[in-house]
Amino acid sequence: MGDMTVSKLYFLSLMTLSYIVGELTHFLINTTSREVARELEFGEKSCFVNGSFVTDEEEDKERFDCSESKNETHCGSEKHCYWEYSGLGIQYQVLAGPSFILVFIFSAVFLAILSDWLYDKLSRTLMLSVGTATFSTACLLMGLAGQYWQLVILRMMIAAGLSVCRPVSGGLIAELFSASSRGVANGIFSWGVYYGYGLAFVFGIYITRADVLGYGWRAPYVLAALPGLVLAVLLATTVKDPRQKDTEATAKASSDGRAYFRTLARSFLSPSMLILLLAAFFRHTAGYCWAYNTRLFFQTYYPDFDIGLWTFCASVFGGSFGVFAGGFFSDRLVQVLGLPSRLWLLSACTLLAAPLAVGTLYFPPPGAFGCLIVYYFFAETWFAVLFTVIVEIVDPEVRSTCIAIFLFLMNLVGGNLPVIVAPLRSYFNDYRSALYLVWPGFLTISAFIFLLSSLPLWIREKKINKQYSVNK
Repeated sequence: MGDMTVSKLYFLSLMTLSYIVGELTHFLINTTSREVARELEFGEKSCFVNGSFVTDEEEDKERFDCSESKNETHCGSEKHCYWEYSGLGIQYQVLAGPSFILVFIFSAVFLAILSDWLYDKLSRTLMLSVGTATFSTACLLMGLAGQYWQLVILRMMIAAGLSVCRPVSGGLIAELFSASSRGVANGIFSWGVYYGYGLAFVFGIYITRADVLGYGWRAPYVLAALPGLVLAVLLATTVKDPRQKDTEATAKASSDGRAYFRTLARSFLSPSMLILLLAAFFRHTAGYCWAYNTRLFFQTYYPDFDIGLWTFCASVFGGSFGVFAGGFFSDRLVQVLGLPSRLWLLSACTLLAAPLAVGTLYFPPPGAFGCLIVYYFFAETWFAVLFTVIVEIVDPEVRSTCIAIFLFLMNLVGGNLPVIVAPLRSYFNDYRSALYLVWPGFLTISAFIFLLSSLPLWIREKKINKQYSVNK
């Protein structure tokens, strides 16, 4: 912790704040989808209760439940109901998922390679500044959009800008902080996703409801973008790329190319890595499924309950604590039980999170949010533990490449697969059932696959220990 100087903490603060704003722009569409869909007219329509319709208490008990109506004619025949865009449907799922994820994963790989190749020529702080300015400007323009296709293009721009944050900031943190404080620094930076996701509910619900200057849902997009533009200027003008000599990269570049690719193939195609990747497909799909459908779920089943601060607290407190707890406890287990114990912990935490996900969907609020807070504590241990295992099982000379490929494939599948919620909802004729299948269902599957991935590591450790005993 001795190298936590004021200048380095300032640098880390800028990177973390940039990441928070980036994740806020990422998830804002998830908390404003209904308002956006109704003005720009896209997605599915459903039947809703007209809140201004006045009835006495006796009539209220006998009146038809608008949510049971499946067509406009039936809905319109009831005086207290109206037919309107719901914010659901395949167009919303595409906007929330594929239009963002596809650009994000390809941009992240390209920019990570670019920052390595042009290490001595291209300032990474400038790259981070440009990325921050890109997603902030795109978010601001979303607040001015007038058609669905414009939203898709601007979501792609947000993805391109945000794709800079994790790889570039990760490299900068590795050079700014020594091994004794690097984990803490990465943990602080990782708060960006939890604070950004939580703030998306505060902005998307309360600022939209405040109808600032009569702009409705457009106001939070404009207001969310402004801090990012300021941060982009500060990143470009007040901090510098440390530009340390990367001896490992130099050695890698001078080594035989064929040997490097053989090492890469041996590391990435190992049984443990492939099983981990399969588990990550299911786990990432489950996480994104809930992230993309949180507000829409509560709007559908509990339209009168205010979820903004509840979701913010669940994400910030449960998620932030969970990401540290995973690393903390796995570091202690590995000293006693070896590397496979990290995956045993990950499997156990994921399995414990699944019934809490069921409880979140089953119980009405605020009970649902009690389950959600505890869910985040267990579920969000996964990311830190997963990538700790990856860096420990691959060869050092291909470590960064393996992580990049793993992230690419995990996001390619897990980031896009949540679109199945829309057809599943139509098949079951029930939104909750579709979410049961994809969220807690995929969580449970991933828990068992994480456990399976520990088997090759356990066998390898047994062989190493046996060989060590013989040699001794």
